[in-house]
Amino acid sequence: MDVKELLQKRRLLKKKKPKFIRQDAHKRKKLSWNWRKPKGSDSKMRVSRRGYKRSVRKGWGSPSLVRGLDRTGLVPFTVNRPADLANADPKKHIIVISSTVGTKKRVAIIEQALSKNLKIANFKEPAKLVTEVKEQFEKKKKEKEKLKEERAKKREAAKKEAEKKKEKEKKEKEKSEEEAAELTEEEKKIEDKKEKDKMLISTQ
Repeated sequence: MDVKELLQKRRLLKKKKPKFIRQDAHKRKKLSWNWRKPKGSDSKMRVSRRGYKRSVRKGWGSPSLVRGLDRTGLVPFTVNRPADLANADPKKHIIVISSTVGTKKRVAIIEQALSKNLKIANFKEPAKLVTEVKEQFEKKKKEKEKLKEERAKKREAAKKEAEKKKEKEKKEKEKSEEEAAELTEEEKKIEDKKEKDKMLISTQ
């Protein structure tokens, strides 16, 4: 049987396949929906009574030749870094970019994959994603530069303000020193006058 026919057969089989859930999972919140074999002695599901949820049985599996393949018949190939793409074949593989990969590395992987004509399973429009991410990076970079400039301007303004303050303090200090010097001169004059007066009084 051809791979395309087997894939079609699998598609039809999966449409009919029931959801195998744990007994009473749809009734009780505390029970998980993951399959557990019913083991109760009075379990109607265990004995496959009509009107109860189905138990797991043989016959619902995919044909062995197409088991693990995607819809187009390609083998999923997990990629964690751009170097992994060297082992990927566009005719055999469809790449799946790992969820743990960062944005920059993901963009690099997508660009390399597109250049090698590799299909990407977990992104519908990879080229669009790359352009959007690059635009975001550019925008972020401009914002960062703007913020840097603003900070530099603030630092410069603060520096100028500090210099002005220092200059003002210096002038005030000089002024106070001059005033103090003037006062001492006046005091000297007063003292001299007092001495002269004393001498005049003593001569009389």
